[in-house]
Amino acid sequence: MSVLQQPIDAIKLLPMGGPGICNIAITNVCNAKCDFCNYARDKMFVKERLWVDYDRMCQGLDILYERGIRYVTLVGGEPTLHPKLKEIVAYTVNKGMRPSIVTNGSRLGSALINELKTSGLKTLFISIDSPSNEEHEKNRGLPNVCDRIKEANQQCKRLGIKTIASVTINKLIEDFPKLLDSLKELGFETVNFAYPKRVLNSSALSFSQTSELINYSTDELVQALEKIKSLKGEFRILNSSESLAEIVRFVRQEKQIYSCVGGYKYFYVDYHLDIYRCDYWPTKIGSIFEFRDRPFVRDGCTKCMSGCYRDASVLIHPAVSVGDALADLRQGKLLSAMGHLGKRSNFLSLKTLVQEWSTLKKLAKTHSQGDL
Repeated sequence: MSVLQQPIDAIKLLPMGGPGICNIAITNVCNAKCDFCNYARDKMFVKERLWVDYDRMCQGLDILYERGIRYVTLVGGEPTLHPKLKEIVAYTVNKGMRPSIVTNGSRLGSALINELKTSGLKTLFISIDSPSNEEHEKNRGLPNVCDRIKEANQQCKRLGIKTIASVTINKLIEDFPKLLDSLKELGFETVNFAYPKRVLNSSALSFSQTSELINYSTDELVQALEKIKSLKGEFRILNSSESLAEIVRFVRQEKQIYSCVGGYKYFYVDYHLDIYRCDYWPTKIGSIFEFRDRPFVRDGCTKCMSGCYRDASVLIHPAVSVGDALADLRQGKLLSAMGHLGKRSNFLSLKTLVQEWSTLKKLAKTHSQGDL
């Protein structure tokens, strides 16, 4: 898909709320042993090591594209362990979708990075747990991985692959300003914070009920979220101020403003190629091969703080409202359409988009297939 075709495609999708997003776990196998993740190699949660079949994966991507999905995040386990990773990336790009990968960075050698560049990858999220390289490597069980990440960042910068630090809020981070300094040392310019997950009800295992590293009291977690928000002027932090404020409301059990778009504009596909509205939800929509005919889900859910779903819900809220307004206008419901457009939440979302555009546009560019 050319650079010109992308905005045209987005406009065509506006009546259904704009382009959709899907996280796809292409394997449940991981070579790390993170304390706050049940994919860890030294835990017993993974009973059968699985990799999605390439041909079936491509069929699934075709169906996702038909349903308006244009952004795909490849996760795991550790997705770089999949033997067909570069082929999956290439197929996704050629289909007109924008892939990114979330990795622990341990396998980001020069050859793999070159292969991913050739396949069309523009974005890598690399996990970091602590300001201390020693503590990070101990938690991950990956000796010398920080050196590998630093080298990978240098090569990715030369090749035009954008790298973003993916940091789960955890108690190894005692000093957030120090964390940002360490990210700079590793070669990062941008960070996205993941909110700690104690429970997930889908097949996803990226959580832990027992890890003390993510066992926060309400006040402790709110304090961490507020600290991150206060640092947004000092480093490129992808979590918008409005998203962070919404998560604070969730943690405090206060009324939330933005219903989640999981099941409508955002989905989770697991290593069985079953599709869920999100990684928290206990029941699947069905096999990805049944998704073509399954209805979207919109029930105003705010049951969890799964970051990618909740943060995206804030940012694409105005686009969803425009889609709802257009649907009402087609039925002659003018007052209802005006109600969708006039919601206070739209103005709050647009405000944060304007205020943080210099950071958010970096993410938008990383998903572009054109030259940066």
